[in-house]
Amino acid sequence: MKILMVITEGDLGGAQRHVLDISRELSKRGHELLIAIGGDFTELSDAAASSILPIETVRLQNVGREIKPAKDLRGLLEIYKLIRTWKPDIVHCHSSKVGVLASIAGRVAGAKVVYTAHGFVFCEELPIVTRLVYLLAEKISTLFRHKVIAVSQSDADAARKNFIVSSKKLTIIPNGLDLSIEDRLLDVKSAREMISAWAGADVSDAKIVLSIANFYPAKNLSLLVQSFESVLARIPEARLVLVGDGKERHVCERLVEQNPKLHEKVFFTGKRADAFQVLRGADVVALSSTKEGMPYVVLEAKFAGTPVVATRVGGIPEMGEGSDLKLVVPHSPEMLSEALVQMLRTEKQARGHLPWQFTLTGMVDAIEAVYHEIV
Repeated sequence: MKILMVITEGDLGGAQRHVLDISRELSKRGHELLIAIGGDFTELSDAAASSILPIETVRLQNVGREIKPAKDLRGLLEIYKLIRTWKPDIVHCHSSKVGVLASIAGRVAGAKVVYTAHGFVFCEELPIVTRLVYLLAEKISTLFRHKVIAVSQSDADAARKNFIVSSKKLTIIPNGLDLSIEDRLLDVKSAREMISAWAGADVSDAKIVLSIANFYPAKNLSLLVQSFESVLARIPEARLVLVGDGKERHVCERLVEQNPKLHEKVFFTGKRADAFQVLRGADVVALSSTKEGMPYVVLEAKFAGTPVVATRVGGIPEMGEGSDLKLVVPHSPEMLSEALVQMLRTEKQARGHLPWQFTLTGMVDAIEAVYHEIV
């Protein structure tokens, strides 16, 4: 089949990682892939070009994250022309903004349309009018889709509860991990050396709390920074390392600047390619999100044998709460810090086993079955 993947932006977050992984696997299976990417980021296109089987990408000049009606209309026409020219069997759109544009353009152009919801935007903490706009956009664009994939039961429930999509159109396919990353995971000593290099300070003997997340509002990383003061009061050798970037980074940096107790205890590394490599060097991975789909970092940490403390949102509880995954309610620095302290004082468990549905092969098997069902 000819498959057109469409995504709003090309920075390598969870949705982009998903697109890259499934595109590579589908390409290995003999399908013809093209990835259409909006925005100015080139990380996804660079990664696709460097694949063993290079995947062609095209930039959508008129597609971006912000809602701009005139430009969005041009983006809709741009996607329509691309579909009419390239003639894919499947248009598979990812992320909310392009999910609306590509769904309409794809159906009108005569292609079969699949949409993967990597956590519905209307599940975020938004002003009521904004939330209603996103709900309406999802309801309208669903009329143009042949199939909607939710990456978690939580998202599927939210879609049904808000009458976004019928059960006939909806299916659940969780994110899956490429188990070949085992070969690229660093041992504890090497990972700690790399984390120290990223942090610009020697943290090799510290109790390392690691966050791998971009500084977006839904990640709520300021809560993690605020909670860390209480962690330090009980475990002075603890250090917080924040891997990622984004528009909310300055908020977290200001919190550290204003609190002397956090000086030289909290480190910002910026984005790091293949950050999962250092997971075994951390004592615990932390997520403080207010909304999630099915975050890869939890799967990676479980696979690496590094425990996780996360908020009970989205599909995270479906990954298996237990000794290697402790969940707390969102917005509670007290509960987050308490859970981090408990996990830091607990000896690491052996690497866990990921069920088939959480592997890349299992995920792409299920996606491929959806394609065959509708073509």
